[in-house]
Amino acid sequence: MATVALALVAAACSRSAEPELSATTSSVVAPPTVPTTTVPQASEGEGTTTTTAGEPVESFEVVVREATPDGEVLYVVVPPGSYTDLDLEDFVLEMVESNPGLYELYVVDDPDAVDALRTPPDERTPEQQTLLEGHHLVSLVEGKLVRFQGPFAEMGEFVLGS
Repeated sequence: MATVALALVAAACSRSAEPELSATTSSVVAPPTVPTTTVPQASEGEGTTTTTAGEPVESFEVVVREATPDGEVLYVVVPPGSYTDLDLEDFVLEMVESNPGLYELYVVDDPDAVDALRTPPDERTPEQQTLLEGHHLVSLVEGKLVRFQGPFAEMGEFVLGS
């Protein structure tokens, strides 16, 4: 019996020397989703659609900041990219949230387009108009109307919060 007790004590001592294992759980975190837009593709035969992955607007430069009686007006240049309408909408919403009192916002992806935008429409040269058609992406008008422009013009406009 002494040998059995000695064996039990030895076993208990050797177990306490081992680190205790505790139950752990891990969760798998899904990668962030990439906004997509479905774009119809013209083809022979049956109609097909292609999903185009977007690119969030990660950097920008406020080139002109004007104070007006109605609120602040910003002219912003973003780097050229493969943005979707959803990417631009998210960017406008972020700008509205981070700039209280924002009344107008003009987003372009070419710094030369800012000068063209600031030229009254009836005084723009054909070159300026062409520049805007290719590089004026989206605007915020009267603090609430988001209007897609240039290459996104077919997306139309919508009122924030509606």
